Amino acid sequence: MAVSDHALIEAIGQIEQMKNALDAAQARLEVHLRSVRVHAERAAGIPAAKAGSGVGHEIGLARRISPASAGNQLSLRRVLLESMPRTVALLEQGEISGWAAEEVARAVLVLDDEERNAVDAEIAPRLPDLTSRGAGRVARGIADRLNAEAAVARIRRNTAQRTVTERAAGEGMMRLSALLPTHEGVAAYVALTQAAGSAKAQGDERSRGAVMADTLVQRVTGVGEGEIIPVEIQLLMTDATLLAGGNDVALIDGHPIPGPLARNLALTGSLLPDPPASPVVRPSAVPEESCPDADPGKRRPGIDEDRPEPRAFRWLRRLYTDPVSGDLTAIDARRRAFTGHVRAFITARDQRCRGPWCDAPIRHVHHVQGYADGGGTTPENGVGTCERLNQVAELPGWSTRSSSGEGGTGDLTITTPSGHRYTSRPPRLQEELCVAPTRRRSEAAMSGTRPAETGSSIRVEPEILVRDADGTRVTDPPEDWWIPPPEVMQEWFVPEYWIPVEDLEPL
Repeated sequence: MAVSDHALIEAIGQIEQMKNALDAAQARLEVHLRSVRVHAERAAGIPAAKAGSGVGHEIGLARRISPASAGNQLSLRRVLLESMPRTVALLEQGEISGWAAEEVARAVLVLDDEERNAVDAEIAPRLPDLTSRGAGRVARGIADRLNAEAAVARIRRNTAQRTVTERAAGEGMMRLSALLPTHEGVAAYVALTQAAGSAKAQGDERSRGAVMADTLVQRVTGVGEGEIIPVEIQLLMTDATLLAGGNDVALIDGHPIPGPLARNLALTGSLLPDPPASPVVRPSAVPEESCPDADPGKRRPGIDEDRPEPRAFRWLRRLYTDPVSGDLTAIDARRRAFTGHVRAFITARDQRCRGPWCDAPIRHVHHVQGYADGGGTTPENGVGTCERLNQVAELPGWSTRSSSGEGGTGDLTITTPSGHRYTSRPPRLQEELCVAPTRRRSEAAMSGTRPAETGSSIRVEPEILVRDADGTRVTDPPEDWWIPPPEVMQEWFVPEYWIPVEDLEPL
């Protein structure tokens, strides 16, 4: 039996009302959880400033959203439930959305409870007919009328929250956003539009938006057009992608980019190759006597004539972890803070905060097993975290556990005060790629010593495990893969192995 259009629209509207009512029910549960948790933690002797500080993170894990979003929503929902009953009633009836209710709450954050209740009484009859953003604008207008200093207080609070953020936009792009005071943001935008207008007047073929974006990058980084930015950009890719023309996805600070573009960025400093596309590269097989000496201006006959002079130094840093012998585990194990090679390794491995459903940049490296409890300052016992998770993980009732180490997968399991467990896995560039040395070679590389040249104990026998298109494991690499010569293999498993990009030659 066919369902009429009228019935379908009715069902869609009713479902939306149910979602709004569920938002209200969820808000009540969240605020009640915080109240219970604060009471229990205060009774346990936790200072008032810290009591309940982990509830927002706990709610984010339960809802599978970022802890920052969950914490912000919890603050707004407290305002609604504690001082704006009419707005909450409309939400429970499904007449307004959760977004509209939160916009109203955000507008009255700087008011006291009595003033919030007055705004609630005046705006409630109008809310069902307002858009979400419109509800926020009307609420701000009422708040400013009731309290002449409210606007100043709100702007002062917002100004203190000025910041710069980034997020992936896909297809090799990202969004860099700045939250600025209005006059400063307008001034910056006008300066960029003027630069674009001047460039277009001189015949620049780029779009106005492209000129503005390029000008922004140049003024922030201090480099001219076409120059390579002289700062470290953490580009993480497999050796197969760099040296053997592989197509594994690479990562720049957690943002995925196609393997061929990553290879071009590593070798030229530019994301997109000039037409025709750049060829696959492999380390040079040029005899040693034909290589340049320490003079960077010396060029190799027959090799460098067609290569442009490098505009900036580019280096490749090789980072490895050995699941068998645990390379890097002994480095700085007695230090309390993660620094140097170990911190760089963990940051490269994790890319973003390892908290489940949190995509924030890494701000800290956290001891999975606390340092005071005997946990070492090692890659296996460290995870990259945001500011929030690093603080929450130290609160009573919270615990973290890692499956790193021999045979482990690197999974991070977080247990919350309610007893719930949440697990995240480290990002993987390739489904399975393992190059494992002998244990003695690994230990020697970590200590900086060379073992005795006897028997198989000094041999480094790589085992490359990959899967073909059908999922079948392949133990022998393809013929066009570059296999490191013995002299390279002897230094293969040091924590950092630097290769000048200029030593890589086109095929």
